[in-house]
Amino acid sequence: METSSPNNAVPEKGAEPRLPVKTSLQWQRAALMAKTITAFKETVDVDSDEDVDNKQQIKYGKPSQAAWAIFSEYCDNSTIHGIKYLGEQKRPVWERLFWIMVFVFSIYLCASLTMNIWFKWNNNPVIVSFAEKSTPVWQIPFPAVTVCTETKARQSYFNFTDTYWRYYDFYANVTTENVTVREFIQLYSALQVCDAHLMEFNDGQNYTNSLVLLETLSDIMPEFQDIFQKCKWRNMITECDQLFRTFITDDGPCYTFNTLSAFDIYRKEGLIKDILMNVESHTTTDWNVEDGYSADADTETYPFRVLGSGAKAGLDLLLSGIEKDFDNLCRGPVQGFKLVLHTPGEQPQVAKQYFRIPFSQEVLIAIKPKIITTSDGLKHYEPHRRQCFFQKERDLRFFQIYTQSNCEQECLANFTLTKCGCVKFSMPRNKTIPVCGAKNVLCFNNAEDELALIEFNQGIATSGENFRGETTCNCLPSCTSIAYEAEISQADYDYSASLKGKANHTEVDESVLNTKKTRLSIFFKEAQFLTSKRSELYGTTDFLANCGGLLGLFMGVSTLSIVEIVYFCTVRLITNLKMRYKKRKEIGDGEKDGEKNA
Repeated sequence: METSSPNNAVPEKGAEPRLPVKTSLQWQRAALMAKTITAFKETVDVDSDEDVDNKQQIKYGKPSQAAWAIFSEYCDNSTIHGIKYLGEQKRPVWERLFWIMVFVFSIYLCASLTMNIWFKWNNNPVIVSFAEKSTPVWQIPFPAVTVCTETKARQSYFNFTDTYWRYYDFYANVTTENVTVREFIQLYSALQVCDAHLMEFNDGQNYTNSLVLLETLSDIMPEFQDIFQKCKWRNMITECDQLFRTFITDDGPCYTFNTLSAFDIYRKEGLIKDILMNVESHTTTDWNVEDGYSADADTETYPFRVLGSGAKAGLDLLLSGIEKDFDNLCRGPVQGFKLVLHTPGEQPQVAKQYFRIPFSQEVLIAIKPKIITTSDGLKHYEPHRRQCFFQKERDLRFFQIYTQSNCEQECLANFTLTKCGCVKFSMPRNKTIPVCGAKNVLCFNNAEDELALIEFNQGIATSGENFRGETTCNCLPSCTSIAYEAEISQADYDYSASLKGKANHTEVDESVLNTKKTRLSIFFKEAQFLTSKRSELYGTTDFLANCGGLLGLFMGVSTLSIVEIVYFCTVRLITNLKMRYKKRKEIGDGEKDGEKNA
């Protein structure tokens, strides 16, 4: 009797034939695939066969196949040139290698040239060029003029040479005759402004009373009326004491024309009695270095300005000196004056930069302004990149106005205080900072040399870079700066010869004949001048435009191409993964249903 296996069992009469389990699952999968293929066939009119294959692999393929299908889909739709040849499925390997080499080479060239642009943009963002139009001289102030006499002590009042050598002999035990207390104070006060090599004594004071020092220096120097004989401003004779005021410099008390009031130069902390030696009668207008004069400022505004060029529109001075008061030891056998042209609001550094004005000469100084401004487009740059400071970017402790000179003097004062425990009488300070006595003259002179050496070494360390590195003082120029360059011509001026002719007819005082004079004329050379301007060499727009041009030239890349990459890596990828997960879940659910039915 034959026994048949369950798989070969004959169904009972009237019953439906039952399919095997495996066959049932195969039919379910086939039905699902047929449904999917039908859906794909509906899109054949808009998608190519390759697109259909990519979509099938994304939905049903292995992870590696799905990843390649996603990459192929991006290559087919990318706007970057050459990418579509990398994703084609039926291209030979050598063809793909060729396009890979071309693509990599294009990326290399594009990256190299873009780095060159980045280097210029990052390290050379500023270019200094001439402004679009010339500037008339009446838009800027006439320079502040500081005059310092070389005669620091009148021999008729205080014989510095005789007192020095008498005290020198007493100090060296050559004689027992000493100087008086008054002469001692006058001598050590004068030694603060005389040549440094004269300070050979070691018995002076470390600190001194600055008010007494300055009053003594003012007392022994030539009087104001003996120096300024005649003044003319804009071709009008004016009282000299209405134009000039006393100003404390590193050369001692000097006289300054057209400078700002001490209340406009110094902060409240730096307004000490030493600086306020006289009452300032001039008040400033809305003028400042960056914005210039206000639109409604009149011709008589302060600081003064001229209306044109030429000698008649400037400042004329007749300076004098009495021969019997000349001293040849304190400053050597050099007589005359030091002259400094500087910006109003800037404390002059007479010892560093000056013009020599000798006696018996007529000196003509033709000024050529040199102004550098900075465009607003550079304000968002860091100061070390544009190599300048705007007024509100760098606050000084004692000065209200930032200039490179003011910054350097404040830095020197801080350094000197650290090295010597005191500062020179002319340095910015407050009332609590001690002033160095004659014994510390060598100390603050050495401190200045030491600071210059430190700045030099720090500058050498960054000399290979395209911009000046940060130093101890870090005193970059002001973003809007005014400098007054000068052309000087001179001729003999024999004032006594004209008086000798007059003496044949009228009696002339002999003291007048023993007076040496100098005539000085300061004026603008031309009515207009060219202003230099810092501006962006490569702005952000220029940088992006150049980079975009290179990307478009070598690769056909645009902003939308970058958006495409982001899109395919985020939105499109997430959508494909969700679709793949959904289809695979449907297949898994179908298999489970088939198993249950079985």
